[in-house]
Amino acid sequence: MRNKRNCYIAIALATLALALMAWRCWPPGRFRLMQSAAVVETRSCWQLQSNGHTLLTLRQDSTYTAACFINKWWLLPSCHGRLATHADGTEARITGAKAAHMLKTEIAKDDSILRGLNAQKAELTYYLRRHNVKDEGYDMLARYAQHIRREADSLSRTLKTLRSASPAAVTITRTNSYRAIYRGLHGKQKTADCNLYRTQPNGYKLLQLRSRHTPLGVIPVSLLPWVTHIPDYIFTTAYGNIGRQAIRNPQIAASFGVSTPAEAKEKLGMGVQTDGQKRYAGGLKNGLRQGYGVLSEGGRLLYAGQWEAGKRKGSGQTIDNQGRTIDGRWAADTLYTGIRRDTSGIYNGHMDRHGVAQGHGTQLTAAGQFYEGKWLNDRRTGFGFALAPHKYLQAGEWRNDIYRGERLVYTSERIYGIDISKYQHEIGKKKYAIDWANLRITHLGTLSKKTISGRVDYPVSFLYIKSTEGTTVLNKYYQADYRAARKYGLHVGTYHFFSTTTPANVQAAHFIKHSLFSKGDLPPVLDLEPYPSQIAKMGGPEAMWTRVRTWLNIVERRTGVRPILYISQIFVNKYLPLAPDIKQNYHVWIARYGEYKPDIKLSYWQLSPDGRVRGIHGEVDINVFNGYQDVFNEFLRTSLIP
Repeated sequence: MRNKRNCYIAIALATLALALMAWRCWPPGRFRLMQSAAVVETRSCWQLQSNGHTLLTLRQDSTYTAACFINKWWLLPSCHGRLATHADGTEARITGAKAAHMLKTEIAKDDSILRGLNAQKAELTYYLRRHNVKDEGYDMLARYAQHIRREADSLSRTLKTLRSASPAAVTITRTNSYRAIYRGLHGKQKTADCNLYRTQPNGYKLLQLRSRHTPLGVIPVSLLPWVTHIPDYIFTTAYGNIGRQAIRNPQIAASFGVSTPAEAKEKLGMGVQTDGQKRYAGGLKNGLRQGYGVLSEGGRLLYAGQWEAGKRKGSGQTIDNQGRTIDGRWAADTLYTGIRRDTSGIYNGHMDRHGVAQGHGTQLTAAGQFYEGKWLNDRRTGFGFALAPHKYLQAGEWRNDIYRGERLVYTSERIYGIDISKYQHEIGKKKYAIDWANLRITHLGTLSKKTISGRVDYPVSFLYIKSTEGTTVLNKYYQADYRAARKYGLHVGTYHFFSTTTPANVQAAHFIKHSLFSKGDLPPVLDLEPYPSQIAKMGGPEAMWTRVRTWLNIVERRTGVRPILYISQIFVNKYLPLAPDIKQNYHVWIARYGEYKPDIKLSYWQLSPDGRVRGIHGEVDINVFNGYQDVFNEFLRTSLIP
């Protein structure tokens, strides 16, 4: 009887064991997979080490991969915080010649980047010194300048550390750190750091939470093969956009929208809706799209992201008609801002419902140019600035993606001046004196379009007088005007009109002989206005610049200060690039009678030839100093004749 009872007990235990084995081997349901699903963030970095000490972390990046909590033993609850994932990246340790070569390459690359940052910093510093907070876009450029300064300072410190490392002793290691993102009790999203437990031959990485405990609310699966049965929608439903990023990578997932039992759909709050070619798969509530879901049409993604009461609301992703990927924000079922990526670069800012750039936004092109400002129909239109390494800053008005120039508002805060010759004394057959005691600028001219704030009644802050032309012409009013201007406390300078038909050294001698140069005078000016035909007769641009250099050098030696070059905007665009030494080392005075400021670094620009000045008969050339009072004061301290 006892043997019979023992036999029954053994059969019962065997049956129970077989049932337990069958239960453990049975594929888990979709709802249980939801409780086991997680996302792993892998953070990889290269570290520079010397003699066992980490000197520098060179690069860091993060990737997301789908994961699942699993038991160690398939028959027993034995998870202890273990996860399986296809985490990216392998650790590496590089020494010797290869490490030395990597160090040399990194130094060269960072040095090139730093030179570009310093060039941009110089451009922005120059701009900010010549403008103030009342100028349009000043705050925007000031913020970007601060960003560039921080980047340059950080990279400078990095280079210092790299150069201090001995190539023979350097070791470069790639290390990974892991963090699990999971749903705990009541579906609350939590995170926990992990360690690498083991790498499987089939490509899986087994991780373990540092706590070595299975979080409350997590239900691990018992067999690794069942991990491959987790469909994508579980990750996107539970983790939204992070889940979507995870399933883009090599993953443990089947195709999105896999067939799901009705009871599982009800528990998960997910489902599928179709409308012709359009197909929605994701969260549902009372028949309306809710939570995370994906809308597609004919295999093309229309939207993947958050929904509320049947409408797109919150963060999501779409692909527009041009194939550009947009990670954006939606409200009332309408896209209004986002990050758009394509082959031309990355746009970040306001958009219309179709993903077209409208309003304020930034763009970083593939070539490295940064733009911030206004957009209209995907084109830079309105105020904005563009800057790239080793390129000149373009800050001002844009139209249909073309830079037009800086549009200024003329106010009493700006520094105005005039230039005169015999034509301010002789009009027709009549001759006039200048009332030096009452000089005031009263009109900025009508030849060009201008924006003026307030009444035009400006003091004359500086004055240039023509002295000579070529080798024979003299301004007979020059010396009297010069002495009167100094008597009345005006900052005065002298200019020479360059001739293309006489030697430059003879012209310089003629100018020096018949001009006055006193301590505190403005730098002398060479007025260079040749026609293309005249330049050709001189022997071309190279011959012209040779003569100009001769004149500039002679006059600089005599006066102790570098002269200023007076040229037109057309001349700047066509000929100045052919003389980079002059462009780099000499200040210029530009004549540009338009609505935009000249597009070059300059001391003054002549904004009109038809202004009016109280105390002077007829029309007068009106000029503006490039900067406000503080910069003008600095110019007077550092740039006058000693």
